[in-house]
Amino acid sequence: MNIGIIGTGSIGTVLTESFIGSKALPPENIYVYNRTHEKALLLQKSFPGIHVCENIEETTEQACLLFVSVRQPDLKPLLEFLSQYVSVYHCVISTASAVSTAQMESVLPCSCARVIPSVTNTISAGGILYSFGESCGIDWKNEVGRLLDKIAGTAFETNDETIRAASDLTGCGPAFFSKMAKMYADETIKYGLTDEQAEKMAVQMMIGLGEMLKTDGWSLETLTQRTAAKGGVTCRGISVIEEHAGDLFSLLCRMTQQKAAEDRKEASAIFGINESFRQD
Repeated sequence: MNIGIIGTGSIGTVLTESFIGSKALPPENIYVYNRTHEKALLLQKSFPGIHVCENIEETTEQACLLFVSVRQPDLKPLLEFLSQYVSVYHCVISTASAVSTAQMESVLPCSCARVIPSVTNTISAGGILYSFGESCGIDWKNEVGRLLDKIAGTAFETNDETIRAASDLTGCGPAFFSKMAKMYADETIKYGLTDEQAEKMAVQMMIGLGEMLKTDGWSLETLTQRTAAKGGVTCRGISVIEEHAGDLFSLLCRMTQQKAAEDRKEASAIFGINESFRQD
């Protein structure tokens, strides 16, 4: 099966790398298009064998499964243009988290879905989020599900209300936790470690943590309990985290939810379909 990727920015690049790196698809089955042609050619240079299309029409002719990875303000005009070339046999997948499948279906005459990838998918790991529109047939659901299972550790189905919180963990999470690990490592430099030592130790800790969580019998809770011996340094450190870190994550989630509400409001205005949700 051929796929098309419209938009070769960061998300389009992640998708391309994920499909090829996981061997879900050979490069020859991937057709990419970007408004700035030179950017698509740069992607082709990184992944020899993929096809660079001259226009959207060519992309729809070569592939029936199309991933659209463009900025939210550009999405509706692109979908309206795309609607001239897709049929009921196509499936269009958007990577814009704030645009619902119902909004996509108001423009397109084909199956619609939404997928939110993660940078971790480039090594066939981590989570990937998906949701299907009402128009999406069982054959496309099975085909898309098969592809997502190959490029991620786990594919999670979400809906319009949960997608932001889920994306905080799977999509933003790698950046959030990497930033916190770097800040923690930087703090230890004050106590004698070099920059190189601190970062290497933090990286190895995170790698080991991930490997442990992949094995049976380990969860975030059990790992904390079994590492934090009563009265020990780790136990005292956990107390500090419990006392002070709650506000950090509360503020972080409130910020992402606020940004999501702003994005949904913008999408509702663009598509003329209200998809806002109450946030506590």
